Amino acid sequence: MIENLLIRGVSSYSPNAPTVIGPLKRVSMLYGQNGTGKSTIGNYLQTPGEACYGGCSMAPAGPEREILVYNHTFMELNFHEDVAQPGVFTLNAGNIEAENALNAAQAAIKLLSTQQDEEMAKGKASKTARETGKQALKDGLWKLKTPFDGSPLAYCFQGVNTKERLLERIQATSEAPDAVTTAELMAEATELQAATDAQLPSISLVGFPGSELEPHPIFREIITGTDNSYLAGLIHALGHSDWIQHALAFPPIDGDLCPFCQQPLPEGFHGEIAKIFDKTYERRIRDLTNLQRRYAGAVEQTLQRLRSPSYQQPSFQLAISNLSAALQRNVQTIEKKIASPSIVVEPESSVGLIDALNECIAVEQEKIDAFNLKVKNKQVHLAQIKDRFWGVLRTSVGTLLDHYAQEDQELAQAQQKARDNIEALRAKAKAEREIIVQSRAAITNIDQSVDCINHWLRILGLKGFELTKEEGDVPQYRLQRPEQRAGVFKTLSEGEKTLISFLYFLEVCNGELNATAGRLISDRIIVIDDPISSLSHNYVYDIASLIKRHVISPSTRFKQVIILTHNLFFFHEMVKLMNEDGGRGRGNAGQQESQVALFRITKSEYSAVVAMQPKEIQNDYQSFWQAIKDALNGRTSATVIPNMMRNILEYYFTFVHRQDKLAKALEDLSDEDPQFRSLYRYINRESHADAVNITDFGEIDPAVYVERFRQVFVRTQFQEHYDKMMG
Repeated sequence: MIENLLIRGVSSYSPNAPTVIGPLKRVSMLYGQNGTGKSTIGNYLQTPGEACYGGCSMAPAGPEREILVYNHTFMELNFHEDVAQPGVFTLNAGNIEAENALNAAQAAIKLLSTQQDEEMAKGKASKTARETGKQALKDGLWKLKTPFDGSPLAYCFQGVNTKERLLERIQATSEAPDAVTTAELMAEATELQAATDAQLPSISLVGFPGSELEPHPIFREIITGTDNSYLAGLIHALGHSDWIQHALAFPPIDGDLCPFCQQPLPEGFHGEIAKIFDKTYERRIRDLTNLQRRYAGAVEQTLQRLRSPSYQQPSFQLAISNLSAALQRNVQTIEKKIASPSIVVEPESSVGLIDALNECIAVEQEKIDAFNLKVKNKQVHLAQIKDRFWGVLRTSVGTLLDHYAQEDQELAQAQQKARDNIEALRAKAKAEREIIVQSRAAITNIDQSVDCINHWLRILGLKGFELTKEEGDVPQYRLQRPEQRAGVFKTLSEGEKTLISFLYFLEVCNGELNATAGRLISDRIIVIDDPISSLSHNYVYDIASLIKRHVISPSTRFKQVIILTHNLFFFHEMVKLMNEDGGRGRGNAGQQESQVALFRITKSEYSAVVAMQPKEIQNDYQSFWQAIKDALNGRTSATVIPNMMRNILEYYFTFVHRQDKLAKALEDLSDEDPQFRSLYRYINRESHADAVNITDFGEIDPAVYVERFRQVFVRTQFQEHYDKMMG
């Protein structure tokens, strides 16, 4: 069954927003004046696949639906364009075995149809659950995006401006390989976006030339005099070499006396002393002094370099402090060696300290190089940050995505299972339809339909023509009159054409145009568009009764019935017939359910369809007032106002027998207000179909004309009636 119709972009319906018609029931009736877009609905249901209906749809979709539509197109195709009509196959009694097989197959198809509906409901439930789960996932992911709006990482979401695109982006991203955080990426992006094109200066590694002097063997060498003097042994034994060497720097007070004990010195004493500290000793001392000078110079140069701004990074200071202290100690150690050449000293190695400092420098330089590279290739690195960010985001929602994927997979499997079951049920239904085709072929004919049509023609009082069966390879019907077989349809009145074509349509609904058709008649959707067009008022009840007897009742005859009309009396009559059982029918379980839906079609700029309650149904007079109120509220075209006003005044003042009072009021208002004269001329015209009547009004302002209309009731002292009808 069709639950909703969506009409858009065709005829008088809006090309932008679809007009939703629904919810539809088993029986749906739509009332609308000619020109409101009523017939467009029937035309769409008749040929939904035409290109002009590309913006229209039915819900739920049903590609296998069989929709039979009675409208002007049906009449044209079957009676105007063809001289003969296809024969309608209907069931007749006689073959008990075939009837039993047919009934069994139809019952089986109904059961299979019920099972298929259940499986479709399961599939729909799984689909809905999948859609709900996906929407919940998208909502959750969207909340994760919100904190980054307006942040330095907001550029990462360029092009990802919908929840669907966000989900697709995250699902297409791999998890981050490293443990970077969004806070770190935020800091990188902030730094990079704030940076100018100026690059940071590099920091050179520290080299200390004095390092190669520190392991020099002279520091471990005991520097003393030679053994050429007889005093050498004594001096070495006493360990006074450094003391005597220093004493030589002082001139003797008395060259022949010992400066300590004042005893006479042995002959040649000074010469023996001088022999100990010969040129070799002097050269070693000189070498040591030169080495000390070189080392101290290297230390000073290095420490001066480390005092420059480039090396003032906080991360360098501990390494620089350790190195500086070590170098200062080495300087003191070397000076101590010079002061006492005979002692052994061991300067500290600065190599490890230099390496430690250079490691710190290398770490910082790596950062500088990375930053300079980022500045140099800013967009490239922003793109890299973006990729890493999505990886981090994907990692953070990994559990959520895994949970969703598992649930979605289970629901997808359930949905697929329902599809498979539906296909299996359809295959079984196909086999049952083959049985129906075979059974129907044994118990169908076209004679019953032609007899039924002629029976109803007689009942309706149409005795000047009849439908006859025409023998041939293809069973057909043909209209004929006494003494006339050709062109009979063209000689009929419009009302007779409507009746014969509608009776034929009823037989088509309840039969088959093909004896081998395997569809269930009870699955059909019947659409009837203005079946009383061109008929006199006397036939309205008959047509309504035919529809009730052959289409609506029993409730199991057809799946759904949709009736469209412009005739308010016919609309009333159909509602009355439907209300004979309270407008309700019984389902399989015995519960009562509403089976009728009512709608009203109006047109202003575009057509609109609104639901109605039975209590809102109006007679013709009430509908004229409603049309004026609709125009005043912009729900229908203002051009209907003059005609509705004319009809109201004719109806009411004829009913109250005060036409004289009306004529006087109209004449007085016309004399007092020149702008009222157009309405006055229109009301006094004999024919309201005269096109000049409309053009006389020019651009119609509903509010202005309604106020002038009100004045008529004020002048005739019937304002209370006006207020009641417009209230």
